[in-house]
Amino acid sequence: MEPNPKFQLEGARGHVTRRDVLAALGVLALGGCVARTGGDVRESDVEAAQLLDDVIGVDMHSHAAGATGRRTPAYDLAARMRSGRMTAVCLQHTSDGPVIKRDPQNRVRVTREPDPGELWRFTQSRLAWFDNLVQSQGLRRALRRGDLEAAHRDRAPAIVQAIEGCQFMEGRLEHLAEVHRRGVRHLQLVHFMRSDLGDNQTESPTQGGLTPLGRDVIAECNRLGLVVDVAHGTLALVEGAARASRTPLILSHTNLASRRLDPFTRLISGDHGKIVASTGGVVGIWASPTFTSLAGYVDGVTRAVETLGVDHVGFGTDNSGFGQSQAVWTDYADFPLVVQLLRRKGFSATDVGKLVGRNYVRVFNQSVPASD
Repeated sequence: MEPNPKFQLEGARGHVTRRDVLAALGVLALGGCVARTGGDVRESDVEAAQLLDDVIGVDMHSHAAGATGRRTPAYDLAARMRSGRMTAVCLQHTSDGPVIKRDPQNRVRVTREPDPGELWRFTQSRLAWFDNLVQSQGLRRALRRGDLEAAHRDRAPAIVQAIEGCQFMEGRLEHLAEVHRRGVRHLQLVHFMRSDLGDNQTESPTQGGLTPLGRDVIAECNRLGLVVDVAHGTLALVEGAARASRTPLILSHTNLASRRLDPFTRLISGDHGKIVASTGGVVGIWASPTFTSLAGYVDGVTRAVETLGVDHVGFGTDNSGFGQSQAVWTDYADFPLVVQLLRRKGFSATDVGKLVGRNYVRVFNQSVPASD
């Protein structure tokens, strides 16, 4: 077997640790054999099990357990997170949910214009759902700087409560303060429905990217302490957001295209991702069904690292967000498998820690206040 160039590179920089050496020996000893479940990893891979104790696992974009629209949770999310040693999930509903649906080809379509006040009422009902979820399953909310580290320390599953799309605002900036008061700390500017904040990737652009209201929303997010998420936004919108925001951007869920972009795709170019990275931000990689396996997903993460750098890539699975198609990573109990696969790609323990959550933690801590 040829020496792994990533281990050689780290050695040249003087960053090899005892854990890295043990991991390299483990890769040689175990070859390509990968465990089938997260529990198998913890029982059979000592190095990966130790690493799980150290890393903060965060999914930057998830609709798990029915967060988008179910009346009651679909399953015990907290239990699955505990099983996989996952620290936190950025859990959200879609604020334009009442007016979008999937067509027979599984494409999301906007079906009608919302009634006045409808989307704000819908978001209020989902905020109540999140309150019940937190109480019934013993989840924490990450609200302040340091909360994610504390959740990891205490082995207490947490959510970063998020909203996908600002259509709930209905043009009223004061609604941001209300959702912040209700526990939201991560806000995605646009979704599928046309937005007065700016252009999205799946509609013809008509607003030149980010609008003046979009800039006002970013300023208010910076003031209140909300992570600014530019997923679904056009390249022009992301460029405008990068100029407007005083905090790093998150692009929570996408994948880097391997060829020329098709019209209205949700994939992004390397240059698109580099704008997010230039703010100190992070791009979350989808667990898209097109990957077909967890190993394929880790390959996608690896390709993104090659383009954007290890400090600017994370997980944004879009768990339960693909309609009738299942993501390749749907159960957080499988988090140990992802950690193992990243190690066997040759990433150092430090770099695995960044990719699985530390990069997001950095942006979260730069975005939210130390205290309310």
